[in-house]
Amino acid sequence: MASWSELVKKFDEKKGSPDWVLDSLSFELDEISKLRGGTAVIFYASAFLQKQNDLALSIMHEDVNGFMDAMYKAKIDKGLTLILHTPGGDPNAVESIVDYLHAKFTNHIEVVVPYLAMSGGAMISLASNLIILGKQSQLGPIDPQFSIANKTHSARAIKDAFNQAKKDIENNVKLAHLWAPILQSMGPSLVIEAEKALSYSKQLVKKWLIERMFGCTDYKEEDRKEIVDKIAAYFNAEKINSDERVYVHGQGIRFQKLKELGVKVERLEDKQDLQTSVLTAYHLMTLIFERTPSLKFISSNKGTMWLKQQPVQIEGPQVHKSK
Repeated sequence: MASWSELVKKFDEKKGSPDWVLDSLSFELDEISKLRGGTAVIFYASAFLQKQNDLALSIMHEDVNGFMDAMYKAKIDKGLTLILHTPGGDPNAVESIVDYLHAKFTNHIEVVVPYLAMSGGAMISLASNLIILGKQSQLGPIDPQFSIANKTHSARAIKDAFNQAKKDIENNVKLAHLWAPILQSMGPSLVIEAEKALSYSKQLVKKWLIERMFGCTDYKEEDRKEIVDKIAAYFNAEKINSDERVYVHGQGIRFQKLKELGVKVERLEDKQDLQTSVLTAYHLMTLIFERTPSLKFISSNKGTMWLKQQPVQIEGPQVHKSK
């Protein structure tokens, strides 16, 4: 595996050539394909750790076009290895992407997470047959986000706050004036929308778990339902017992917790050759995002790449007024 410093040195030796980085990335993705038995390989990544406050960093509907482009000339008969690095995004866009991938790959989809697949990224991961995580890798809760007064709040937090307010006021009506400004900022429609959003994300994940990860006949129906309900509830930030739940939207869900929940997951470290190629691809991804205007890419082992870049700001001619 090439280290980060080695790749940076090589990049500088190539005088910052983006072609060298892209060719190197395609090579590593092709190596991953060989290691996984000839699967099609797609790397979906965004620069959310390097470049912030840009909506294009999130999962969006236009990303479906990127997946279609990356799939050009791809062989689909051996299944898909999808490498994910994303903060999440629009659940409707996530549904479109998963529907496309499920229609394309009817046999097997595995997701590899080198570091982070949060929110919508976790939903895509749970729509696979198998998840492969490293020691530092993590998924995140799937409860959707809402913007209130230029601040982001999770749907779960909105619902919990409303239920807490209701409980407090029922126990002591004098507390109503303390809750009033908070409830006014929410409004009844926001609480209803939060409830709908939570239900929507949860039902999608349950559907995909049943179709893919737990679609085999090795489970009794009642056992399958119990496992799927528990996984979906935990990722949806619900209490699954008196003291076990996700508390904040950014909370990481790692390998051991996934095993406890019953998710089909394997350690990346148990596959050294795969780990080498995945981490090299991850370092190349970081190099692309740190040294170029790129915001997001969807790349395949066949050398096709869909790239989203920051718009170039072109300054107009300077106008000087005479006095």
